[in-house]
Amino acid sequence: MITKLKLWFAELKANPLPTLEATQEGRAVWAVMATACVFLLGSAMGFFQVFLEMDPCENCVYIRFSQFCILIAGVIMIINPKNNVLKILGLALAWYGIFYGLDKAIILAGQHVSSHAADAGLDLFQSGQGANACSLEPTFPLGLPLHEWLPFEFAPSGICGEDDWSLLGLNMAQYCIISYAVFIACALPLTIAFITKTLKKGK
Repeated sequence: MITKLKLWFAELKANPLPTLEATQEGRAVWAVMATACVFLLGSAMGFFQVFLEMDPCENCVYIRFSQFCILIAGVIMIINPKNNVLKILGLALAWYGIFYGLDKAIILAGQHVSSHAADAGLDLFQSGQGANACSLEPTFPLGLPLHEWLPFEFAPSGICGEDDWSLLGLNMAQYCIISYAVFIACALPLTIAFITKTLKKGK
């Protein structure tokens, strides 16, 4: 496995675009993307919600929804990564999930700062992002009642930004932002490679 990775990086360094074009036509890279989402979702529900007993807030369940979108996108592309229809559908869903989740993570990060404003002697609601900005009745895209279908996963029961968990000085929302930045950094070159490969086939 390590040897294959070393060879892949060597090829990427020598021939970036052809290597990425070949990579996006394989199942491995999309399997990694899907596995990353399984890890993130498993951490959220297994470690934070069950083990640490941290109730998910409204934006937390939106972030979960976005990660489910990216997971499903990966599965779609794994089916047949050389099929353009499936690839376009998968990439569109993945990018939707990335930007939707990034937006909610940024909002949650702001709510985290606002909810801890009292520690600095500031008004909790001065930025308009305190507990009142968080609802127990989520509104998912397309009106999907996911909180009714899958309440454990998608029914919010916590207050946005009220968690005190941190690792290396960063809170959960900030790690979510980092995860979406990594998704973008990985998905962007692969998307460009798909476009260039498709254009070459069309000539």
